[in-house]
Amino acid sequence: MATLLTLTAPCPARAADRESTRIAEYLHTLPVAKAMQQSDAEIGTLAALPLSCIDHPEERYENPSDYLWIHDSNMRTVDQYWKHRAFYGCLDWHSAVNSTWLMVALLKQAPSLSLAPVIRQRLAEHLGKDNIAGEIAFFSEPTDSEGKNFERPYGYAWLLKLYGELASWKDPDAATLTANLDPLVKLLSAKYVSYLHSLPYPMRVGVHPNTALTMGFVEDYLDHVPDPLLQKEIRDTALRFFQNDKNCPTAYEPANGDFLSPCLTEAMLMSRVLDAKSYVAWLDQFLPPVYSREFQVYAAEIDVSRIQASGSKADSSDSEGLLGSKSHLIGLAFQRAAALLRIASALPADDPRVPVFQRLAALNAQRGFEKMGDAGYMGQHWLATYAMLYMQAAAAN
Repeated sequence: MATLLTLTAPCPARAADRESTRIAEYLHTLPVAKAMQQSDAEIGTLAALPLSCIDHPEERYENPSDYLWIHDSNMRTVDQYWKHRAFYGCLDWHSAVNSTWLMVALLKQAPSLSLAPVIRQRLAEHLGKDNIAGEIAFFSEPTDSEGKNFERPYGYAWLLKLYGELASWKDPDAATLTANLDPLVKLLSAKYVSYLHSLPYPMRVGVHPNTALTMGFVEDYLDHVPDPLLQKEIRDTALRFFQNDKNCPTAYEPANGDFLSPCLTEAMLMSRVLDAKSYVAWLDQFLPPVYSREFQVYAAEIDVSRIQASGSKADSSDSEGLLGSKSHLIGLAFQRAAALLRIASALPADDPRVPVFQRLAALNAQRGFEKMGDAGYMGQHWLATYAMLYMQAAAAN
């Protein structure tokens, strides 16, 4: 007599329940972050940071192009640069742009800020018509490859993000500044479209050229500004590069000097490109389970203690490089936090990963704020910007 075997297919509902249970158990193992309510004094401190660098001219060694420093036998700055350049402070061009964005974002959040009059004055001085005309002239007629590639793509993306922040601010000053910036935005938008269209492969690094990061910043601009050609290019490029990605190598994070998580940044971008159902399916294949060993990199504190001068001549001559790497790793905590919140907000409310992502975001942000002052000027000129990215994501979440 033959023996009959009955094979019972796995029950999807039971599998989902087991997964939810494992995720809930993991959540209980995570510490609870301190409440991070920002006081008026702390908001004022954040506002003071961009004000401390916005008028400080960039060093010539940071800028091999002729944007601010004319590189000929008589090294000098552009004549009356404060009238013909907008973003000449804060160490480099993109830092000046994102510091300007930070001032706008803070004014929108706290219009009665004690430093508000000073911020408005600086915005008017840096974003005047003549200043922007000088920017357009520089970007329209680059004289060498350095000039043609100047601040592409990271600086372009921040300029567009700044414009979106201004365009969404119901304020008379903002209307004037938006109009002033408009021709520069149109120029860089077209250049960014060309850049993406000609890019054969994505940049997946943990620093400025990361393709998903810059596209995400441009999505922030597109949330407020109609730009159909750029919108289409962003979607087409995101799908071309990232739609079929699986098993992101989280174990490779972070690299020394990273200020962004390549895996979380890509996941954050795709949440804005795919529809909700497709995104959940994509994310399930892209990131490891939150309770897995591979995901614990996002729960672990980022170690910056080893980045310090050893007493060698090499270290003493590169103290800014050491502090720059340290500031990047501090900023990584804020960027992780913002990305985790954006990912959580794209998931269904009953997805069991949502509270885990929110808890990990709060923990990373807490660690970022605790170390924010540890990298001197190399951190002060930009870390507040990434802290604000987290604060905006937390407010939206």
